[in-house]
Amino acid sequence: PQQPGWGQQQAWGQPVQSGPSRGLLLVLLFILLIGLGGFIYWQFGSRMGNILAFLRTSGGGGKVVDITAPTFSNIKASAMGTIAVISWGTNEPASSQVEYGASTSYGSREPAVPKNDPTTGQSAGVVTHSVELTGLQTGSTYHFRVRSKDKAGNEAVSNDNTFTVQPIPEEEE
Repeated sequence: PQQPGWGQQQAWGQPVQSGPSRGLLLVLLFILLIGLGGFIYWQFGSRMGNILAFLRTSGGGGKVVDITAPTFSNIKASAMGTIAVISWGTNEPASSQVEYGASTSYGSREPAVPKNDPTTGQSAGVVTHSVELTGLQTGSTYHFRVRSKDKAGNEAVSNDNTFTVQPIPEEEE
């Protein structure tokens, strides 16, 4: 057989497909874009809330809108006799309230209306919180969680915690 050269033309047929198909390329592009989106979220996601808050203004006054709930620190319970004191800190001024009960259904709130509530305008809120629970049963274990709301109305609720009410030690003579 002769090789094509001057004056000769190779027979035309169906084009031979080489490389991945168009569908496969689209799937690979989609996966790449999802991965890129995930990387961007991982890299900048924690800062995005602060960036968005900075960009949002109200009334043209250039005020930053607070969209972040308070964060808790050092949640503690001290219980003796029939009284427990629950204390915690927040990273910004906020209200103080404790939900408590024999199970994670809680059932009681103290105080009934949050104290130091900055959303009412009657208080600026506090960063060091302390709530006293009374009428408890000695030897009983209670579940509790703390709640705090900042001036913008952003509320945070802690995870479940427990404490056991200890008896008051008897004095030795």
